[in-house]
Amino acid sequence: MWLAWLTCRNRFTISRITMAFAVSPAKRRALRALAEGTRPTLAILADVSGCLPATIKALSEHDGWNWTGADGKEVAQRVRAIAGDLLVRVETLGRGALAEGGKVDRTEIDTLVAMIRGLDKIGEIMRPDEAAKENQIRQDEDLAAILERIDRRIVELARAFAAQLVAGERGLDRSATDPKRLGS
Repeated sequence: MWLAWLTCRNRFTISRITMAFAVSPAKRRALRALAEGTRPTLAILADVSGCLPATIKALSEHDGWNWTGADGKEVAQRVRAIAGDLLVRVETLGRGALAEGGKVDRTEIDTLVAMIRGLDKIGEIMRPDEAAKENQIRQDEDLAAILERIDRRIVELARAFAAQLVAGERGLDRSATDPKRLGS
């Protein structure tokens, strides 16, 4: 009896594993994409369910599905709209301050700054590829500026050293070795 139960249980476990690997490659890709956080789309849900995308769309419309997640373009449009509203508020605050002789409500400015920073972070989070590219470009520009300053400094030091060598060969005084006089 015990052996029969164990054998039956093992067959069930083995058949479950075998069936899991029998899932079509399209379904497995779609399941993995969803498991790894991809935004659900009609195509992915169709692959997972085995239904046509039109069927999924009809179901979602009929049942009133709340499609979560948003693509980068949609997020960018929403962020731009909110940023436009914030710009209007900043302009209004600035005009009001000028009319009142330069007095500004500090709490409102702090609130606006916090909202703008929040929008910036949302933009970075919702469009990681663009944000990563922008950060990389900024870092590359910073590195280029640093390397340019290093290069200029190397040239200055080389000219100064060359001037010292020339002065040593000619027996000139130190004032004649000014690198700026030697063609900088």
